[in-house]
Amino acid sequence: MFTSILILISSLALLIISGHGLVKGSVSIASRFHISSLVIGMTIVAFGTSAPELIVSLRAAIDGHPDIAVGNVVGSNIANVALVLGLTAIVIALPVVSKRLFSDWLFMMISYFFLWLFFQSGTIERYQGVIMVVAIIIFTWRAIKTSMSRNKTEEEKVDKAYPVWLAIVIVLVACAGLAWGADLLVKSASDIASSLGVSERVISVTVVAFGTSVPELTASLVAAFKKETEISVGNIVGSNLFNILVVLGITSVIHPIPVDYMAFRIDLLWMAILGILLMLVIYPFKANLTAWKADRNIRILADLRNGRLSFWGGLMLFLLYIAYIALLF
Repeated sequence: MFTSILILISSLALLIISGHGLVKGSVSIASRFHISSLVIGMTIVAFGTSAPELIVSLRAAIDGHPDIAVGNVVGSNIANVALVLGLTAIVIALPVVSKRLFSDWLFMMISYFFLWLFFQSGTIERYQGVIMVVAIIIFTWRAIKTSMSRNKTEEEKVDKAYPVWLAIVIVLVACAGLAWGADLLVKSASDIASSLGVSERVISVTVVAFGTSVPELTASLVAAFKKETEISVGNIVGSNLFNILVVLGITSVIHPIPVDYMAFRIDLLWMAILGILLMLVIYPFKANLTAWKADRNIRILADLRNGRLSFWGGLMLFLLYIAYIALLF
């Protein structure tokens, strides 16, 4: 089992490095074609940060490990909210900077509901995957259109760190690294689960999910230590949305995923509760209620720009993650 643990750690490192390389290389290529950083961020970078989850889930589904394919996504969504946001908010309070966070959060919760419905059938079928892929296309198109209409006069600089030929090489090597890392991760996680006598579900929602969430955790903590308070919970909401609609959507289109609803029902409940709790701890109740009393405009109640994830909110989320892991074992 020691060898499997070493392979698992190495595969996680390979996935992190490859995912970072994919994002950097893709952004460099896109910048050469004068694509704005706004569009790059909402498409290439968003997809690139979800690439480790996608490759791991796809490989696991094809290799006959559906619990890893599903648990990777569900566990990653739990870790993103409770671990990543929790630890980051403990370091520095996170203000809400997105004007459309409420609608994004609502879209995320709706995706949770449909995922729960899809689990009921026992298999995430191809047509259900198509629904998820179409949904993320609509969401991304809407997000880009809305943001571009608000930033027509702003010219943003984009990353041009690499020449095109080098960027292409980096992307190709990163894709190979993702594929290889995912293969090693799935096999080693399965071996460890067998050796410890625990289910693949437990390994997937803990070790595998943590590994694929490491890029978000690292980026958030580094930025927090640099006092870059523009970090927003909106980034994690978007990541969770992509995890479900892109990762499980594309995976199930390529290979339908058998799911054991009874095995994952508690994890799905945790994911939903943490999603609701996130909104409750950041919502600016006092500011919005005061503004609504003065204006009586219902839209004010969906404005989260006065909200923030405080130290105490982050601590509560982090402790809940510890409790979740403890209950698993």
